[in-house]
Amino acid sequence: MKYEIPPQQRCIHQGGQEIRYTLIRKQVKNMNLRVKTGKQVVVSAAPPVPEDVIDDFVRRNIPFIQKVCGKMAQMDNVQPQFVSGETVKYLGFPLPLLVGRADIRQVPDWIAQAQDGRITDFSRNRQGEAVFRQDGKLFLYAADTEDTASKQQLYDAWQKIQAGILCGRVSRQFYPYFQTLGIAYPEIRIRKMSSRWGSCIPKKQKITYNSLLIEQPLECVEYVVVHEFSHFVYPDHSKAFYDFVGQILPDWKGRRKRML
Repeated sequence: MKYEIPPQQRCIHQGGQEIRYTLIRKQVKNMNLRVKTGKQVVVSAAPPVPEDVIDDFVRRNIPFIQKVCGKMAQMDNVQPQFVSGETVKYLGFPLPLLVGRADIRQVPDWIAQAQDGRITDFSRNRQGEAVFRQDGKLFLYAADTEDTASKQQLYDAWQKIQAGILCGRVSRQFYPYFQTLGIAYPEIRIRKMSSRWGSCIPKKQKITYNSLLIEQPLECVEYVVVHEFSHFVYPDHSKAFYDFVGQILPDWKGRRKRML
């Protein structure tokens, strides 16, 4: 009979700093560390790996933990209200936001404008709500302009759609490098993630991209795509893995540093 090992709460100290983390034992080839919503540090490791080795692994990743927690703190302190005059990020650039009340009678005109190129990145729902870019601005038409939560959902849905289009295009751009190695084109998924830009499951031929990539500069999105595709060749983060990434993107380190 197979017994599951319950999660273990551990704590390490480094330079007067205390780091608490949750250790999950499961059959994985390499140790993995994630920072989840609420700044919760979670480490996955195979049952045979000694605890002191895992503690050292967490210590080596303290800069990464601090970086992610810092970004989460910034997001917590700046809660968008989605009102006209705010700005949102799009491919590394700020876009002024204009918010209006949705009117389903406007939809046919928006569709016509999207078809002739007067507006871009257009998406809508059955309630007549819509989000699109025009003249260097982002327009968001909501049924209830006073409901911040519903406007957030509308914006998140738009980001997911646009990130899917963008990541699909960039994935197809770089896929020929991997096709020559006999790698099949994977299933691409998009979802909003708090601590990583993408993930790859080679055995399932699946890549998931963070919808927030739509906020990053294009060169950074290209790095994430190449990074995740390269896991079909090297499933770990070994030197060989990064050497392979460097064959495709020699400036990958600079691209990674420019991630906003």
